[in-house]
Amino acid sequence: MKQAIEFLHNIQNFLHVGSRRKSHTSYMIVVQEGSALVRLGKQEFLITKGAGFWIPFDCLHALTILPGTQYDKVEFSARLTTPVCKEAGFFSVSKLLTALLAELRHEFKTQSTASPNSPAGNLLRVIADQVAKLKVKTNSLCPALRNDYNVQLSQLLKGDKVTDKPALAAISEIIGFSSSELEACIVMREALKLSRSGRKLEQIADTLNTPKDTISALAKPILGLELN
Repeated sequence: MKQAIEFLHNIQNFLHVGSRRKSHTSYMIVVQEGSALVRLGKQEFLITKGAGFWIPFDCLHALTILPGTQYDKVEFSARLTTPVCKEAGFFSVSKLLTALLAELRHEFKTQSTASPNSPAGNLLRVIADQVAKLKVKTNSLCPALRNDYNVQLSQLLKGDKVTDKPALAAISEIIGFSSSELEACIVMREALKLSRSGRKLEQIADTLNTPKDTISALAKPILGLELN
């Protein structure tokens, strides 16, 4: 990082599959459109529009961004002396934080970095003050979803088949697209991981028990690339 605190507005047109790693910084993401997934240990959490998630320094996690998602990321260097939250989890996005992020998106249309004394730098310092007071929770896989649908959501994210129609409808509503599209993204996430490990298309299809033609057809629109 060039600065102690950095902001980035991300527009993800295709599925982004991050590797499982320890974070070198502390950071927050706030989803503006679409949805993102964060894996902590054996559990995966769904971050929907308007929700925020905090990842502390040295936290082992994996981040997946679904296609069509826009989100803000504010990153805090480990060398920052300001106290920050040391636990991972969802946090409530206050009206103040919403306004600060909106102003930062406006500021960063005209500049790529923020010096400490710039207007954007001042905004980032105010966010740092807010971060010191963050209270996070991981008692739900998705705060926007009814708790009794957490089991079905967990099954979907693991690639298992879900037949509970009310649960599927509720999940579709909060993520902004159909459960079958989410299922396709989960399949292609696993396909991409296998491809990165050196597997060929035929091997990927066998491992995922999915027709080769289906994986090949989904690769370009979901991943933005072809799998060979």
